[in-house]
Amino acid sequence: MYSTETINQFLNLRAQGWSFARIADRLHVSKPTLLDWNRKHQPELQAIAANQERSVEETETAQASYELQLEHLTLFHTTLRQELIKRTLQTLSDDEIQTMADAIERQIEKLSAKETR
Repeated sequence: MYSTETINQFLNLRAQGWSFARIADRLHVSKPTLLDWNRKHQPELQAIAANQERSVEETETAQASYELQLEHLTLFHTTLRQELIKRTLQTLSDDEIQTMADAIERQIEKLSAKETR
């Protein structure tokens, strides 16, 4: 006779996809006994598999929700930054904008020169 703990270990390992041979080696239970347990405990194995599938689906849904939320926040942040730049540029004179454009052009040239090295 085997303990309930051993049978539960079998159910968990089988639900994880372990082969009968591997489980037999791990639990020191004969393969025919494992096949018998598999037949007797089929409803439990199906319930475990359904719970695992549901858990995976919930994780995937949560991940998709997280990614969508991150995408929306990033888009909103970008929009706010663009609005801030637009408002700042509206308060600058043409000469100030030209000075900024020249400075940025020099930075671009420096970075481009580093990239070609």
